[in-house]
Amino acid sequence: METLATQLEAQLDYEVRPLTHQDEDQIYALQKQHQAYFDLFLDHRLTKQEAVRDLDEVASDATPAQKNYLGLFDHGQLIATLDLTIDYPLPQLVWLGQYFVDAEHLSEADQRAIMATVLTTLKALTAVQVQLLVLKADQAGRDFYEAVGFQAISETRTRINGQFVDAIVYQRAL
Repeated sequence: METLATQLEAQLDYEVRPLTHQDEDQIYALQKQHQAYFDLFLDHRLTKQEAVRDLDEVASDATPAQKNYLGLFDHGQLIATLDLTIDYPLPQLVWLGQYFVDAEHLSEADQRAIMATVLTTLKALTAVQVQLLVLKADQAGRDFYEAVGFQAISETRTRINGQFVDAIVYQRAL
């Protein structure tokens, strides 16, 4: 059976594979480019330990087999990460935990095209909906997801690093 990474790699011009602890340095380097995002809920510079936490964290009530923490590589360099949990929190629903990109290597059009390919691939795998959470103060994130067809469905407060922050739940039917 083809994996999600294999199917995405067939559709994209990048190597796509699950991220591992061997990728920690590249994950940290990529996420450091997004310090403005982390400033929304951290009172310090992003640490390597925080950047690589998603390698081992699995959403509550999900299994490790449902998690797909994928890296997109261009000639060995990590240029994007996707954290997807399949059939979560319900069957045929996909939770998008995060999508970070190297803006020096990927234009906004490239970023949207990658997301469109991800959504098309998930639909082909019988997913019917994708949901994600965007911090209310993250205007760039809100603008991006709205531009690729996600709609705000509710507002909530979520706990990140011990503090509560306002967030918006977005979803897109496939």
